[in-house]
Amino acid sequence: MFALTAASFLLTTLSGTDVDSSAVQNDAALVVAASGRVSTEKNGQDWAIGEAEHIGPSKPIFTGADGYARFLVAGGSSFELFAHSRVVFRNNLGNPQDLLDVNTGRAAVQLRMSAQHPIQARIVTPVAIIVAHGPAAFRLAVDDEDNSVRIDVQQGEVLVQHSLLPSKDPILVKAGDAIAVNADTPLVSRQLDRGSLYRYTWRALKTLGSAIPGRSAPYISAEPLPQDFLAKNEAVLR
Repeated sequence: MFALTAASFLLTTLSGTDVDSSAVQNDAALVVAASGRVSTEKNGQDWAIGEAEHIGPSKPIFTGADGYARFLVAGGSSFELFAHSRVVFRNNLGNPQDLLDVNTGRAAVQLRMSAQHPIQARIVTPVAIIVAHGPAAFRLAVDDEDNSVRIDVQQGEVLVQHSLLPSKDPILVKAGDAIAVNADTPLVSRQLDRGSLYRYTWRALKTLGSAIPGRSAPYISAEPLPQDFLAKNEAVLR
């Protein structure tokens, strides 16, 4: 499991380098990988998403029990979605820095700087707002039972603010650190999990309660990555 987890971190780090971001339309997300059930909404109906499609602003994106997708945006930033996730891409058109509203599920985000495109550096969840002022890579999990969120920073640093109980100063979370945000608990720096990067697995769960500190259910099983994904990244996984 640890080998698979390490490989998944490396794949996220490389994700912004294997596709030419100049092919991405402004204000759109290009689907560069998709497997299982991945969909959006079109004319009030569920609409399957496939590779090479563009997702426009304010569009919801859903993944099913076997769903996985990776998206690239103009400037080279990217994000991945895993099973049982519900997000909205660029929900706030009035703020060009907004990238995702993550309502539930798991996502991995890699933010890059571009002279032509300002960094899209804000991720909104039900209880936390994540902001980066420079290149950064991080993962987050939002529990669909109580909206608790866990944020793990792999590269760079991010600022985390409680959206329901905001404080004067957000919490700085640096690479290698993690933090959990609960709906009814003010955010304080002592909640940082120093030097203990959260170990994501690929197990598809109906809820993510076991992914949040304080829950009793273990979160240690892993399912294999999709075969087509393994084939495309065979050299990295060796």
